[in-house]
Amino acid sequence: MPSIFGHTLAGLAVSAAFTQGKPPRRMWLLVTACAVAPDLDWFTRFTPLAESHLAHRGLSHSLVAAAMLAAAAMLVGFRSQLRSGRHWGCMTTAAFSHSLLDACTFGGTGVAMFLPFSEARYVCAWQPLFVSPIPLSGKLLDWLLFSLSTEAVWIGIPALLAFGVPWALRRVRMWRERPEA
Repeated sequence: MPSIFGHTLAGLAVSAAFTQGKPPRRMWLLVTACAVAPDLDWFTRFTPLAESHLAHRGLSHSLVAAAMLAAAAMLVGFRSQLRSGRHWGCMTTAAFSHSLLDACTFGGTGVAMFLPFSEARYVCAWQPLFVSPIPLSGKLLDWLLFSLSTEAVWIGIPALLAFGVPWALRRVRMWRERPEA
């Protein structure tokens, strides 16, 4: 699984792609929560649920869970805008970005994207991201730094484009529209 930083950055990039101008702070908070929340299932490894559909990369990584996370985020942060398709799309895409990034991760099990309808687990044919280790000791620190470097390339650069291109286009538009002095 990518690190919390990679998932957060992907969620923020999604919010930049779905909003016009600067998104409200609650949008940033909620897309971050939607993008990171599926990894809470990691803690099932310490419970009897470790071998069930609730285990890591199971039901919490599915499209159904992404829709439920989006609904919860909309109820918490955008109750007055429940009819906003743009907000729904943003929250759902941020939540499902987690599963897509996990599917692009080299190592670990596949992602049960269509649970409860299908038990199949999916991985991408191309897996440029490396699993981010949890403990930080010895060689694992080197592994963490390497996995963060792959995230910087494969998540960070597209996120910079998602933030930078709209910003640059707004600047160019403002520059063209400025009055001749």
